[in-house]
Amino acid sequence: MLRVTYLSRESDAFSARALIDLLEHCKLRNPAQGVTGMLIYANGTFLQTLEGEPNTVETLLGKIERDGRHREFQVINRESTATRLYENWSMGFERLTEAALQEIPALRAFQLENFNPEFLSVHPTIVENLLERHRSVHWDPLIREIDARDQFIDELRRALVNASQRNEQALLLIESVIEASAEGKLTGNHLQLCRRMVETLRKR
Repeated sequence: MLRVTYLSRESDAFSARALIDLLEHCKLRNPAQGVTGMLIYANGTFLQTLEGEPNTVETLLGKIERDGRHREFQVINRESTATRLYENWSMGFERLTEAALQEIPALRAFQLENFNPEFLSVHPTIVENLLERHRSVHWDPLIREIDARDQFIDELRRALVNASQRNEQALLLIESVIEASAEGKLTGNHLQLCRRMVETLRKR
């Protein structure tokens, strides 16, 4: 398998609806292609990791690079791997905030304004700490697993991460509805998205 991490900057400001559409596209297409990964967004910057079969990942990466919605595309890590780090995510997502950074000891000195391609491309440790929090199984290059025997804690952590993902997407949906309503552009698509979100939450 191949794992690739890249950085890019949005060409125009992404609305909440645009982020929802992006995630919906990933969740519809990635499972069929065997692609998993994580996307972090802030300050108009995308930090994304993709993992899957090499040909599939390379083809997807080419499409992403040509996407006019972003620019300054640069791959910052490419590695062969035997295991997935994001096996639970067709595309995990976090919209990074200052509050989230303060909850992570290793990132408390990191300023959200530095979440940009210029800074992140020369600070691989920051990138590692940002992505590490979202891995399906806690992983560190120096150790095989932290407290692998404690299955209960691991399952609890997974449940909390899943809840966080649902909250992120619900917040995006609410913002999208507010944006559309303010512009007088509320459509049946928004209602459909709301119904899907309700169904998702009821299944948990």
